[in-house]
Amino acid sequence: MIDFRDVSYVYSPKSPYECLALKEVNFSLSNHEFLFIVGETGSGKSTLIQHLNGLLIPTSGEVQVDEYCLTNNRKRATKKILPLRKKVGVVFQFAEKQLFQDSVEKDVAFGPLNFKIKEEEAFQIAHRALRNVGLDESYDKRSPFELSGGEKKKVAIAGILALNPDVLVLDEPTSGLDNLSKKEMMDLFNKLYRDGKSIIIVTHDMELVLEYAEKVLVLNDGKIVLNGCAHDLFYGVEKFSFLELPKIITFVKALKEKYPSLAVDKIKNLPTLVEEIKRLKGK
Repeated sequence: MIDFRDVSYVYSPKSPYECLALKEVNFSLSNHEFLFIVGETGSGKSTLIQHLNGLLIPTSGEVQVDEYCLTNNRKRATKKILPLRKKVGVVFQFAEKQLFQDSVEKDVAFGPLNFKIKEEEAFQIAHRALRNVGLDESYDKRSPFELSGGEKKKVAIAGILALNPDVLVLDEPTSGLDNLSKKEMMDLFNKLYRDGKSIIIVTHDMELVLEYAEKVLVLNDGKIVLNGCAHDLFYGVEKFSFLELPKIITFVKALKEKYPSLAVDKIKNLPTLVEEIKRLKGK
């Protein structure tokens, strides 16, 4: 269970560079969720996810993650939060910044070793995590810095999976990837979700949100302006002019006016749109 209670965060307080990044944020997640977080650059998305495992502590308010309480209130704050970073794993947008060892297997094994797991077992865990993200044995001894951008992302994700987190948080995991690599990555996240993990994805890719999202959190200027389902975002009454919605949505809305029985919830991309039009035409 994750619970944000009146969370605000200020960068560089009491300085000329003071910036209020989060403003009294409130939301809750149950123990098995697949959540997308969207908003324009500077809306507070990255700041928010860094509160999930104690990389940032709220300036005011508190974050509760199971038994861990993250707050500036010393009487309420959990003192030892290192185990929280095993429970909630974060993969940042620039995966190469999380890689530092001279081989892929050493990089992925670092986390388990840091949690006092014996070396042989740590490398077994690392190899399983690498296979889980689709990297075979040929990658184990390679330098992570010689890999492509997509492969680096997979190694960074494997490094977090090696800790077996309950919650996997990913900041722009598909940025810079071609469509095939995006699908492979999303297939992996769906598999992890089906296996019982909670998945939280920060993205600017609204087509990705349309195709995969069920629950969506929309941030604007440090505030939550929508906490609901994807249908609320794309077809709800409220408009979000700061988001560039997929072009297909405009077409679907126009089609819905002509064909009221159009099942918009089934339309996730062009192929599903074609299938829905065929259904309406009785073909």
